Amino acid sequence: MSNKVKNGNVVTMGQLLEFEVAFPGEEKLSIEQYLAGGSREVILTAAAFFLGFKNQKSKFEDNKEFLGMFFRKENNILANQVYDRIKEYEKKGVRIGIINPYSSLKLFEYYFSKPEEPETQTQAEFEVNLFKAYLVLNSEFTKKQSVAFPSSQESDEELKIPMMMFCMEYPVSDKTNYDIDQIWATQMIKSIYLFQFLESHEKTKPLLAAFLAYFNCATWQEYLKSLLPLTTPAIKSEKEAHTDIIVKPGEKFEQGCAFIEKLMIQENDELDQNDFLTTRARPFYKVRDGVYRIIFSLFVVEKIFKGVYFLLRDVNKTLLAAYRIKEIRSFYGDEFSEKILCYKVIESIYPDKCIRFSGKELADLKISAAPDYYIRKGKNILLIESKDFLIAAEKKMSFDFNVYNDEFGKVLDYEELPDGKIKSKAVMQLINSIRRILKKEFTADKDYFYKDVIIYPVLLTHDHQYDTPGFNELIDFWFQDALLDLHGEGLFIHRVKPLSVVNIDSLVYNQVGLSTELPLHEILNLYQENKIVDKQRKRNFKSQDEYDKYLEEYKQMRMSKLIPFSLFIDKYFYKHGLWKLPPLLEIVAPALFGKENEEKEASKS
Repeated sequence: MSNKVKNGNVVTMGQLLEFEVAFPGEEKLSIEQYLAGGSREVILTAAAFFLGFKNQKSKFEDNKEFLGMFFRKENNILANQVYDRIKEYEKKGVRIGIINPYSSLKLFEYYFSKPEEPETQTQAEFEVNLFKAYLVLNSEFTKKQSVAFPSSQESDEELKIPMMMFCMEYPVSDKTNYDIDQIWATQMIKSIYLFQFLESHEKTKPLLAAFLAYFNCATWQEYLKSLLPLTTPAIKSEKEAHTDIIVKPGEKFEQGCAFIEKLMIQENDELDQNDFLTTRARPFYKVRDGVYRIIFSLFVVEKIFKGVYFLLRDVNKTLLAAYRIKEIRSFYGDEFSEKILCYKVIESIYPDKCIRFSGKELADLKISAAPDYYIRKGKNILLIESKDFLIAAEKKMSFDFNVYNDEFGKVLDYEELPDGKIKSKAVMQLINSIRRILKKEFTADKDYFYKDVIIYPVLLTHDHQYDTPGFNELIDFWFQDALLDLHGEGLFIHRVKPLSVVNIDSLVYNQVGLSTELPLHEILNLYQENKIVDKQRKRNFKSQDEYDKYLEEYKQMRMSKLIPFSLFIDKYFYKHGLWKLPPLLEIVAPALFGKENEEKEASKS
């Protein structure tokens, strides 16, 4: 089965090198059999080394480069045989890749919990067997991924190609398609908003105090000053290799080590391999006293903000009942993600010369079931529903359209309650708001002619895992279906734009350009125009080959339109010189990166 890679603004297909392709006719053993009698230290170092490859423009995407690096001279013949088989397979028009985060993380997690055993393999033998074990993990991945195609064919005809892409890619998209610099910048900004919220909200003050006590920090600024030097190697490193954090000997040595060890995977940890939850939570391991290795740079950078929620959730469980926050996930989503983060970001990109209402302001006006944010600038109306949600890790890793359709449907479209009633979620909430606007029943703003306004429905997400090709198409499919009901009610829906899925990080990162150069509704318009699929005129085909060629061309054209908004805006702003550093980073960077952080330095091995 295939695996998506991004090339500029085009979605293309690639495939992992499976054991069966590299070693045709050879009996495949288990990874335990291949790695028995090998060095545990070498296996862990190799996994961290592979995870140190760049996810974009890595020199090791060149299979010849990788094989030349991996194999010693004694194994040159084998390396050349594997390379020849790859080239032969690629003649079919499918690009072959070898190293990927899924297999590398699997290799690390599998072997981390195993005790050291006597080494019985020679270095040359072990090199070959480590390569074979890795390809066994690749084959395991593609077998799991094989669910994607048949399950996606159960979707509506219009969705088959988008859902094939989505189901194949979604379980690993967040670990392969990202910009580490952008992740760092947005995590940094969001973390400052979060800690300011935690210290100002009466309900969260005990939680913040317990969190800081756990890390032995007096303030959240001190916590960030201790954490950030652990993350900078991830964005500064040029060399593609594993990264070691070295704590310098001195009076702060024990304090520095103690802080990292709170974020370090322990040998007795029970590893939850569903979406690598344990490694996400603790993305370092100890090499020796004072030396700690990054397992995966992305997971380390995500500790700045994304990981804080999970730390808070665990600390919350330890609080006395009187101070514990009940239903912390929904509290966090409502009070912080929506009322703080969403509001602040929208205010920063629509600062003036518009009509603007937050969900709280609309509630204060006694408007029930209001959108999370309403903006009208001239004839352009933005309706925003903010949803900070995650689906269960084992369901995320299913590759199964039916699982995704059910899970996302319950969270984002509507939910059938036990009493038979329907609970509207984001899609239906947007539809209900559009109905009000078109019927002039939205009491907060009536100063427009309903046939003139252009309505932009937006689902605002809070995690880059939803920036996966095909996801927007699924949510908009539900939206378009419901929009037809409004048409059936006689409402004028002709200037309602398709639903856009927008990651809040895109707004945080591009806030300066959005507020001064190109408003959000205009870039959304460009985005939706880019997604339009040319209507295919009917043709008479002279042969099956001609028909097959036509289908392949249509498939490639359809796939090329499956660009997530985050990728589209980044490319557009870069091309047109619209991006500028978000102001909050300019303010906080000098304050957070002081000389006191120089006790820790990063070195590449």
